[in-house]
Amino acid sequence: MSAKRYLMQEITWPEFQERVGQEIIMLPTGSLEQHGPHLPLGVDVIIPTNLALRTAERLGQGIIAPALGYGYKSQPTSGGGPLFPGTTSFDGITLILALRDILRDLARQGARKFLVFNGHYENVAFVTEAAELLIRDHNPDGDIKLVIVSWWDLISDEVRDACFSEIGFPGWDTEHAALVETAMMRVFAPELVRDDLVLDDQAERIPNYQVFPPPADIIPASGVLYKATYGTRERGEMIVDQVVDEIVAIARREFVEGESA
Repeated sequence: MSAKRYLMQEITWPEFQERVGQEIIMLPTGSLEQHGPHLPLGVDVIIPTNLALRTAERLGQGIIAPALGYGYKSQPTSGGGPLFPGTTSFDGITLILALRDILRDLARQGARKFLVFNGHYENVAFVTEAAELLIRDHNPDGDIKLVIVSWWDLISDEVRDACFSEIGFPGWDTEHAALVETAMMRVFAPELVRDDLVLDDQAERIPNYQVFPPPADIIPASGVLYKATYGTRERGEMIVDQVVDEIVAIARREFVEGESA
């Protein structure tokens, strides 16, 4: 089945009008953020967009809205921070209102089922706030439902442990531009992975508090926060398959099965 069926920017307005009230509207959210010397700035958009596409194909339905390609500010110990050229971010209120406006306008046109695919660690609270505003202020009939998924939350302990069995799992906040994102990019966009620049790195220290401005020793110079050389395509396929299974199950439970109840 052609991918064009699912991408909002590739369907006509009459097609959209016919489907918007019946199908799940999928919105990828990410960031424009450094991901080391070996991965592109758009990793946090590429991954959730491809997860949305695979989910729609599995479900046989869904309209994937164009991804929101800017996210909340990269933080030093979870993304390297804003010091790296190319990292371009929203203030929190800007991200909340941009997401709120997109969701509100789609709801105005008849969308009632929303599935937000978050691909950027720092976005979580702001995506949640936008959802809260939509439901509080623009859902007078109470018939809108919105689900947010962040892909790292859906990786099972078994898959995580299998991927990190050789090196140990450092936590999702410090697993940036490292094993998992490198592995998933080898599945979704292998042509964008610079194989000759893949490396392992780590901050000299990882404090359990925040410092402004951030000191240099908590940010690796490469922007890689852990071990990217372990990010193989085999591990990527394992992760992607399991995450898509989880998202499809969530979508069926929250949107599809409810229709027949």
